[in-house]
Amino acid sequence: MQHVLDYLQTHHDQSISLNRLAKVAGYSPCHFQRLCQRKLGLGPGKLNELIRLQRGYFLLSYRTWLSVTDIAFDCGYESPDSFSRAFKRVTGYTPTQFKAQQVTITPPLQPYLHQWNEEPSTMPVPSQDDFNAQVSIISLPALEVCVLRHNGHPAGLNGSIQHFIGWRREHKLPPDQYRTFNFLHNDPTTVAPEAFCFDLACERPAKQVALEEDMRFDTIPTGRYASLEITGGEKVLEAAVNFIATDFLAQHNEQAGDFPVIVERLSFYPEVPYHQAQSHILLLLSK
Repeated sequence: MQHVLDYLQTHHDQSISLNRLAKVAGYSPCHFQRLCQRKLGLGPGKLNELIRLQRGYFLLSYRTWLSVTDIAFDCGYESPDSFSRAFKRVTGYTPTQFKAQQVTITPPLQPYLHQWNEEPSTMPVPSQDDFNAQVSIISLPALEVCVLRHNGHPAGLNGSIQHFIGWRREHKLPPDQYRTFNFLHNDPTTVAPEAFCFDLACERPAKQVALEEDMRFDTIPTGRYASLEITGGEKVLEAAVNFIATDFLAQHNEQAGDFPVIVERLSFYPEVPYHQAQSHILLLLSK
């Protein structure tokens, strides 16, 4: 089933038949339809629609300069009207209303992805041995960055991301020219919501830029780093961060330096499908 989800995300702008999806899954059309309904509580057609709307949700949220028409065509809809009707049917808002009001709603596919993630055979995560084999120790020079800090409930993180993307766009600091980082101060699953702290950062340009009130200049320090590059969605990223921040240190008799775990976002959704997102995890080691 995971192959089906990956395939739909990769071909989000195409019309895909039940027969084609069944072939990707390796089942007959009838069996695949029953399997999809049993595992996710929805049929293949609805799954395809929700994946398109999920993409639309993220484009509306984080690519606010795109028009609804551009987003509709990007998501495989034949017209903005058909996209608008589908989006409102699932979320209760039209795309225009969602963009204008910036309301907090659950991403269309999220409830089903949670159920999907509970299946042990799906969303495979590399083992500790796999992670350990991929970790290397590297030396890095200092890097100046511009940072926006999110403090408070993780539910408000989307607003901080939108704010940071808008600032970067205003100052012409695109991700393909200026590296993108997150600094992970704590784990949202274990810390009290009001204590959650998460930094959004990008490489500081040589030109002068004006920071907003809630931003700062900072430096990723020079030093020895445990380095791990991964491909996969947030579930794989979470497992990799947990490994490098705990098991790796214990297994190699290392200690973490005085800087949070760094995640460099090499590519991310919706520019690439979830399963193709690439991240570089870096952990400063004490000397």
